[in-house]
Amino acid sequence: MYTVGRTAELTGVPTGTLRKWEQRYGVVVPQRSAGNYRLYNDDAVRRLSVMRSLVDAGWSAQEAARHVVEDPAAAEAQLPRREATSTDARVEELVACAVDFDVPRLERLLAGAFADPYLARVVDDWLMPALGGLGRAWQRGEVSVAGEHFVTAAVHRRLGLLFQTLPPAPPASPRVVVGLARGSRHEMGVLAFATVLRSRGVAVTYLGADLPLEAWLGAVGLIEPAAAVLAVPSVEDLPAVREAAEALGALTQVLLGGAHQDAVAAGEHLGHLPGAAAVALAHRLSGIPVRA
Repeated sequence: MYTVGRTAELTGVPTGTLRKWEQRYGVVVPQRSAGNYRLYNDDAVRRLSVMRSLVDAGWSAQEAARHVVEDPAAAEAQLPRREATSTDARVEELVACAVDFDVPRLERLLAGAFADPYLARVVDDWLMPALGGLGRAWQRGEVSVAGEHFVTAAVHRRLGLLFQTLPPAPPASPRVVVGLARGSRHEMGVLAFATVLRSRGVAVTYLGADLPLEAWLGAVGLIEPAAAVLAVPSVEDLPAVREAAEALGALTQVLLGGAHQDAVAAGEHLGHLPGAAAVALAHRLSGIPVRA
């Protein structure tokens, strides 16, 4: 639970505006402490972050509030975002697999794509643009929820297997901890980053999705990595990532990726190409030559 002041810090919404949105539009309904102070939970903080982003994008407060109250995730999806683009013909093929639930075609597509020895190129030129296209097709109603899950689960399994089968880093290699903050579950980009980073000889401790701050602090304090990498895939993730980046900054270097990394002041931004960012970080940490 967060006080009004802490909620304002995490969301970037001034306390006066926060109260106005609460009282006038009903965007959030705070709880009350024993001393009758307003307290906001994680869901309220995420709603306020989406509301702020919609207003910053030019929406009226009334219209933004209506969408946030109805469905915060759907409202967040209306925001303009930086999308990975590609001329690779296989981008549309991934969407077609989701439409038809074509298992053999999907398996051939993944096998062929990941046969490329330059994994960073696979991630940036095909995988992330293809997953972005899949998400947009789902939003337009061209792909069902089941079809989208069918494809993303297959991609996740392929990346996870590749991560596990890569040779371990040499004992003296720098270690990097990679994962998502509390409440964040869009794991594909950060897993792709971790896999490319491990393929470049860096020892990666991958913590996965939805990790509470206390767990982040415990892991980083124990491992003492050269850096901790978090992603900000959606606006709703901003409050938790801001809190984590601020806290982890006292222990190690904090690096940020994801579509909304630029909205987090703390930490160093890695850019919007996870493959290239992983290669650059590996080069910086261990001096491994960068390959195209």
